[in-house]
Amino acid sequence: MASCSWKGNADLYGVGVRVGLYAQWVATLVVTLFNTEEEETFRIVNLLIQSSLFLGLCQQATELTKVIEPVITLFLLCGSLSSLTGDGITHFSHVSGIFRITFYLALTSYSCWFWFIGVDRMRNPACDEIAFFGHSLISGWFRSLAKTLSIIGLIACVCLIGISAVAVMRRFRNGFEASFAASRPKRGRVEISLLFFSIGLIIFSIWIIEYLIRVNQVTGLSDFESAGQLIPLLIGGMSCLSVMWNVLVGGMLWRRRCCFLFNWHL
Repeated sequence: MASCSWKGNADLYGVGVRVGLYAQWVATLVVTLFNTEEEETFRIVNLLIQSSLFLGLCQQATELTKVIEPVITLFLLCGSLSSLTGDGITHFSHVSGIFRITFYLALTSYSCWFWFIGVDRMRNPACDEIAFFGHSLISGWFRSLAKTLSIIGLIACVCLIGISAVAVMRRFRNGFEASFAASRPKRGRVEISLLFFSIGLIIFSIWIIEYLIRVNQVTGLSDFESAGQLIPLLIGGMSCLSVMWNVLVGGMLWRRRCCFLFNWHL
């Protein structure tokens, strides 16, 4: 078999979408370090962009979708886990937290369908369709690994739904007004293990996405002809510039914060 060049979906993973998301990931990471008060806002923006891409992926007709397109999009959607905060996986009792868990439940459900059923429907037997580093074909070992990870992710999300339900009940057990009472401000907290995990995840995601686009000879992704590319690019670019300005010029670089390693204060 040989590699087959084909025109990709620029609205899902065009250069504008990719650069915008990469910039948004970096902005969120910097906010996590230097301005934790704005962290939740940035993660909500991440989640809104992720949700729009996921809906676009789900709306594509199966018979018109190249099998590598969902793989690239799934890596884009998982490149910055919006449920990870500077001090852990939190906010289970908040609307934003419930929305995040619901999104990842839908994402892992789609991932299970894709790796178990969708791959066979979308594959082109005449082409080498590479899904991972080392020119690993989508029909090889990586598919088995992806099936396992998808099932684990789905089970984890179902468990988190239960945890979220308990957290909501605990939040409202003292009354509606008490549940919305303002909490005492806390010094910024950074979990070093999550920080390095997030950095590694961002680097890995960018590397694998660009690798898959190159080795599968995907074309037609560099034109900025639609709002689908411009909107993520503008949001990500402006977010990144705003954060860098506040950190470098606004003095956030020197703010005191608490650093932890596996929940041990450093």
